[in-house]
Amino acid sequence: MLSLKTHNVLDYLLGAIFLISPWFFHFEDVLEARLLFLGAGVALITYSLFTNYYYSIARVLPLGLHMTIDAVLGVFMILAPVLLGYRQQLSQAQYVVHVVMGVATVGFVALTKPKSESTKTLTERVAIRQDLENLS
Repeated sequence: MLSLKTHNVLDYLLGAIFLISPWFFHFEDVLEARLLFLGAGVALITYSLFTNYYYSIARVLPLGLHMTIDAVLGVFMILAPVLLGYRQQLSQAQYVVHVVMGVATVGFVALTKPKSESTKTLTERVAIRQDLENLS
């Protein structure tokens, strides 16, 4: 099982990998694939920055919603080449990149043991409450 802190760090790392993947795996000239990976990277980093977990700038997005978005994003990454009609423009290896990135995204959700509110330390609960009050 992954700790929530590890999941948090992996979210930012995975977001960065999404951002460089079109050039690293040489599918930057497949517009749909490039936009998908860039959008996924920006989205993952952005909603991670606003999730109620450790390394965020504002803890406003509930962890359950974050995990749901992760799972949907992962499934969409796997299905996108067929759904968006660009599968034939990818090599087998480039298609596998989509599948591996999607499985990794879903896998991080499946392997993460989130902390429940009742198991958070008093300090963590006070910090979250203060963050929420500062937003109001």
